[in-house]
Amino acid sequence: MFRYSPLVFALLAGSVQAQWYETTGQAMIRSGDSAKARQQATEDAVKRAMLFAGVSVRSLQEVTDGLLTQERLQVQATGEVQQVQLVSETTRNGYYEVTIRADIEPQKSSCPTLAYKKKLLITPFRLKEAEQAVIGDLFDLGTVSGELFTDKLKEITHSSWPAPLNNPLDVRALTYAERKAIQQQYGARYILTARLDDVSLGNREGTNWSFWSDPDRERFYHLNVLVFDLAEERVVLEQKYQTSAVWTYRKTTKLDPKNHRFWQSDYGQAAERVLNAAAMDVEEAIRCEPLQAEIVDVDGPQVLLSIGKAHGVKVGDTFKLLHRREMPDRFGRAQSLLADTSITVKVTQLSSEAAWAETVDNAMLANIQPGDLANPTTPIVDEFEVEDPEDDSGTTASQP
Repeated sequence: MFRYSPLVFALLAGSVQAQWYETTGQAMIRSGDSAKARQQATEDAVKRAMLFAGVSVRSLQEVTDGLLTQERLQVQATGEVQQVQLVSETTRNGYYEVTIRADIEPQKSSCPTLAYKKKLLITPFRLKEAEQAVIGDLFDLGTVSGELFTDKLKEITHSSWPAPLNNPLDVRALTYAERKAIQQQYGARYILTARLDDVSLGNREGTNWSFWSDPDRERFYHLNVLVFDLAEERVVLEQKYQTSAVWTYRKTTKLDPKNHRFWQSDYGQAAERVLNAAAMDVEEAIRCEPLQAEIVDVDGPQVLLSIGKAHGVKVGDTFKLLHRREMPDRFGRAQSLLADTSITVKVTQLSSEAAWAETVDNAMLANIQPGDLANPTTPIVDEFEVEDPEDDSGTTASQP
């Protein structure tokens, strides 16, 4: 299985408040337009640095425009990105590669749940038109694309915890009871579905005079990604991605997407670029989304929460409890109604996906019952925590 590891170095300068991040971005050169590819590759590199630093990428265009217009390829920016410098740039196999160093000082986050990871269920990617996969024998392209996307998201994410859901779903068609059942069974509020809308062959590209070969043709890779909030029946992100590349193989040639050879082809590299972009967009979209734990059990002054170490919870974290009631709306559909309480609990014991928490004043929880919810109240620390150099996630941290 092909695996991509982005180049990200965190270079600590003096203190955790001043950090340099070195990243490499790529962009395909289309129709000989190297300038546009250079800009896209620079944006890719800056976005990777900002995501790794745990800051927003809303000002990305402003930053990269400055970088590209400076004679020394250096920019001063306000707020989170203090400085961006170009390290190197090159073209390789039809792609423009840019390596930058960015001085990023994360500002105090306005996201109350940034310290925690939201569990994100990822359903199998599917082909909209299976017959389009006949040429090349690409019937596994959806499945393999989903696996590669999940790997990429795991490599860059600080906000989500990707977990597979083996059954494809039409999330918009789920009933309230079905959505609630998924949340309780898998302990997840968010779900991602994706569909390859077009993997067909287009028009002939150029002239091929070899009698044993078929004409080169353009091949499309159109991906539709949807992130859905099961609790509020709300679309968090819906994004379409479209790319194409020249398909140079004969009609009878089989190119298994599980094989390295596929991902080293022009078409495979174009598809990988789309998956890179989708992973970064999902990370940005889910970063400030709410996180709630469900109360699984009540034992005297203690509650068992459906959230644990895997979500980033630590002993001592505090949560405010909420009552939950189900009321029918005007269409007869059940909806959750939440009511704040004055009860705060502190985590005392942890497992991977569960935590015991007790009231801060050791009071009994007479009105709290399983099915009620808990919101985190622990403030987010201002300092960015650098990844452990021994971590195997593909990210490297070093100190000069």
